[in-house]
Amino acid sequence: MSDERAELRAGWVWTSLGDVCAINPRHEKGAVGENTPISFVPMAAVDHQTGAISVGSARPYGEIRKGFTHFAEGDVLFARITPCMENGKVAVARGLINRLGCGTTEFHVLRPLGGILPEYVHRYLRQESFRRAAAANMSGTAGQLRVSTDYMESVEIPL
Repeated sequence: MSDERAELRAGWVWTSLGDVCAINPRHEKGAVGENTPISFVPMAAVDHQTGAISVGSARPYGEIRKGFTHFAEGDVLFARITPCMENGKVAVARGLINRLGCGTTEFHVLRPLGGILPEYVHRYLRQESFRRAAAANMSGTAGQLRVSTDYMESVEIPL
């Protein structure tokens, strides 16, 4: 994408998502108890048209802490698998039970750093041009193509 960068207005710079977001962070050990209910969000809970999630069901943290993707209130969820990514399944995690969630392993989670608004990252990732570029960089077997973590970390975003 760096070859296609647009000229930016004064005061704006290009930077990588990996520099301004924690990519795929995990819940801190001991953040909540094993029996604490948190949100469980499957891919189907992300609306590709509105970019919103329905919070899904509550499950005890101990049941879903292994084998699922971790995220927290305000994180940006990005579907990394075809065709969900191309269809625009990107959302800001809001209204999570106890402010934590776990969900499908087919999400990349971006946690904006340094006061960057999650809504800004969300809108950037939902752009059709971004999704086209990500699709061109997917890898894997037919029908199971995914956007890699390395790609997400290296993608440039204007700030």
